Amino acid sequence: MKFAFRRVLRGTAVMTGAGLLGLGLTAAPAHADSLSVTVTPTAEADPDGQDIRVTGSGFDPGKNNGFGIYVAFGPKNGDDWYTNANAFQATKWVHKNASTSPGQAKLNADGTFDLTLTGIKAQYTDGDGNQVDCLTTQCYVLTFTAHGLPDRSQDTLTPVTFVGGENPGGENPGGENPGGSSKDQLITTNVTRVGALSLSVAGTNVTLSDAEPGGNSTGTLNTATVTDARGTDAGWSLVGQMSDLAAAEGGAIPAANMAWTPNAAVVNDGSNGTVVPGPSVRGLDAARTLASSEAGASGGIFQAGAGLDLLIPAGAAPGAYVGTLTLTLS
Repeated sequence: MKFAFRRVLRGTAVMTGAGLLGLGLTAAPAHADSLSVTVTPTAEADPDGQDIRVTGSGFDPGKNNGFGIYVAFGPKNGDDWYTNANAFQATKWVHKNASTSPGQAKLNADGTFDLTLTGIKAQYTDGDGNQVDCLTTQCYVLTFTAHGLPDRSQDTLTPVTFVGGENPGGENPGGENPGGSSKDQLITTNVTRVGALSLSVAGTNVTLSDAEPGGNSTGTLNTATVTDARGTDAGWSLVGQMSDLAAAEGGAIPAANMAWTPNAAVVNDGSNGTVVPGPSVRGLDAARTLASSEAGASGGIFQAGAGLDLLIPAGAAPGAYVGTLTLTLS
C-alpha cells in the first residue's frame, strides 16, 4: 500500500498526500464445545510451591485461526481479566503449533492437552507490582482464548486452595457456589467478516520550518495508522522512501539530506500486539523502516510517526522545493 506525499520548500516545506482506510475484523465462528478440565491438586496445595498438573479435552485447535488458549493460574479480576496477563502467576500458551519453549504446550488435534504449571505459590507479586494472596483471595486454574480475543467459549475456572488458607471459595462453573447464589452465563459473539492489513494517514500536508542555506528545516510527519485485522499475526513492516526535492527554477535538495526519528505506539483495543519504531537515520533516498511488528504479535491497531529534519545545502538557491515521500506497508 503506498501513500505519496508532496513537499514544498520556500525555506519552508509542504507535504501532501492521500490514502484510503479499509478496516475489518476476523475470527472463525464460535461454536459450542464440551470442555473438560482436570486440575491436580485442587485443594491442600503447598503454599511454598506446588506443581499443578492440568489436562483438558473438548477444545478446538483450529478455532480463532488456530490461536489456541492460555492456561493460567491466578485470580479472576474485573471484566477484562482475560486481557491482563500481568495478573497471573503463571501462563502457558496451548496451541496446535506449539514450540518446545517452556511457555508453550501442545493442543492436540483431538482437542486434548496435558501440561504442568510448576512451582505455584500461594503468595506472589504480579506483573503490575500488586501483592496477590491466594490464602485469602480465590485463585484458579483458568483456560481462555489466547491473545485477548473476546471469544468466551473456551473459558473454564477451577478453584485451587492451599494449606493454611481460608478456602475463600468463588466461582464454580457447572455447580452451586456454596457461599452464595452466583451463576455463570456464557456470552458468545461471532465476528463475521475477514479483515485486512491496511494503512491510513492523518492529514495530507506537512509544513517544515523556514531555513536558510546551510541550516535545518524541521517538522513532523503526519501520523500513519496501521490496522492488522487479518487474524493471522503474520507480521508487517512500514517503510518510507523519498525522492529528491526539486525547485521550479532548477535547483535540487537530495533526499539523502532528509533525516527522521520514528516513533510508534499500540492503540489499545485488547489485541495485545506489539510494535517497534524504526531507527533514527539521515538519508531517505533508500527505503527506511518507520515501524514494524513481528509475527506472532502483529494483530491490532498501531500508530507511527516521525520527527523530520532536512539539511539545506549551503549552496541552495531560494525557492519552493518539492519532493515525494512514499510509505509502503507490507
